[in-house]
Amino acid sequence: MFKKSQTPSTFVFDMDGTLLNEHHELSPLTIRALNELRERGNHLVVATGRHFMDIRAYLEQLGGGIPAITCNGAMIHNTAGELIQRVCLPLAVNENLLPLGEQCGVHLNMYTDSEWLVNAPCESMLDAHAQSQFFYRQIALQEMLTTPALKILFYGENAKLQQLKTQILASLRVPIHLTFSDEYYLEAMPNNISKGDALKTLAENLDIPLANSMAFGDGFNDVELFNAVTHPVVMDNASEKLKQLFPGALRATANHQDGVAGFLYEHVL
Repeated sequence: MFKKSQTPSTFVFDMDGTLLNEHHELSPLTIRALNELRERGNHLVVATGRHFMDIRAYLEQLGGGIPAITCNGAMIHNTAGELIQRVCLPLAVNENLLPLGEQCGVHLNMYTDSEWLVNAPCESMLDAHAQSQFFYRQIALQEMLTTPALKILFYGENAKLQQLKTQILASLRVPIHLTFSDEYYLEAMPNNISKGDALKTLAENLDIPLANSMAFGDGFNDVELFNAVTHPVVMDNASEKLKQLFPGALRATANHQDGVAGFLYEHVL
């Protein structure tokens, strides 16, 4: 049982399915809870699969000055929004993965330094970005093959994504980090790039303590993050497989029930 006497000094938050509610918004209660954490001198970090351009509006809602791990660790920004780290996939990965994704019939996406690029329109993906106004630009597959990417994202039915993952692992000769952020999103990042690795880099650069730290998340792209902190907190809306990976982890109610804020007010604030 977690006790308030064990209160960490560093708190790390995933966005979708965790800090954001079902409308992809920060609720007033969530904003209040995080502001109270900061007022008590704690370190706050956002760690998300989203692009940095895609979360700036949320960071402003929280008062700014929060370091951010984005693109699942391929980009790291400090409290002033200055870039600390940026790592792109080798173009050989594009040439291998993108045609395989097209063959499997899933939607192809990539994040570059400043853009979200796709090979075909997909209206269902846009709802999550209404607040940030960070929307995709469609380009030809041939152009995607030669465009440096921070991460490649495949969107589609889970069965097709599982088939794609098997094909990628069987054919790719360049090491990468491949993970599901949820059942509809398979994401490819450079090798040794993850939220957990990025958190260690960020902590070293900004002198943020990890000896007593807490992270909230709901996806398999949070596994390395959970392993990097003292107290992982798994959202109730996470998959059963993720919960089984961390049987001793703390639990928060679902994101649509203000689970992060509820946990903080019950156990920390």
